[in-house]
Amino acid sequence: MTPASTLGAAGVVLVLLSGPQDPRPLPDEATFLAEVKQNLASDERLQARYTYKLRRTEIGRNPFGRIGTGDVVLYEVYPSPILELTYYRRISKNGVAFSAGELAAQDRKQRAKVDDYVRRLRRESARDRERQLEQGSVVGQRERAMVADVTAALEYKMERREVLNGRPAIIVFFTPKPSARPWSGEGKLVKHFKGRVWIDEEERQIARGEAEAIDTVSFGLGFLVRINRGTKGLFTRRPWPGGAWLPVDLRLTGTGLALLFRRFDLDFVSECFDYQPIDPAAPPSFVALPGDLMKK
Repeated sequence: MTPASTLGAAGVVLVLLSGPQDPRPLPDEATFLAEVKQNLASDERLQARYTYKLRRTEIGRNPFGRIGTGDVVLYEVYPSPILELTYYRRISKNGVAFSAGELAAQDRKQRAKVDDYVRRLRRESARDRERQLEQGSVVGQRERAMVADVTAALEYKMERREVLNGRPAIIVFFTPKPSARPWSGEGKLVKHFKGRVWIDEEERQIARGEAEAIDTVSFGLGFLVRINRGTKGLFTRRPWPGGAWLPVDLRLTGTGLALLFRRFDLDFVSECFDYQPIDPAAPPSFVALPGDLMKK
């Protein structure tokens, strides 16, 4: 699950803080939510147009068997037209920068990964090559299918209008839909949460949110991890130059169990910042593919 797809799913399930209420009639619910859903489908595609920095808390197990959140790692993220080639370049850990040698070793490994992908593509027929590029591409069908799966897993109730930073926003409550059978990881995740989202009325974009786990949530992180009922999440998005609404931060707090019996405290923070637009004619060298392979 990519940060872009993880943050996008969280945006569907998270609720906003309250503010001054606006007495005007609410917009038509079906039309309003349909437009919000359409905008969410573009999240991953839009984020792929920027390089950015990602600071997040790592989840893992230390040598003494303690499982939970700990190290804070800062990444430079270089999106690729192919999801599996997106480069998460680790530049610091717990505030200590990686050396030039360590960065160079990461870069060589990433470039080798891209070169191997290119070699495999060149062995394919033109039709198979195009099919593989489409299946792996962030501009293909995946993000639309994922958002459709997530939104279909929930039931919504438009509650009221409030004002945030001088802009009207619509508060929408959500709960899991009992009959839903989601297929995506994001869809299966949101089935365990209830909450509300604060949607910018003019832009039809989720701005901030909050959610709470209503039952136990299991994850596969190389070992069995269960997040307990009551775990809370906060989520924020905001507009950037050019009109794109992009993830800013996500925080999860609560408790859980690992390996069925080890209790741990969860305090996960993910922050995206320093977005820089990518020039389509000059993509970052870490993820660049030969021009002839990208031609349709």
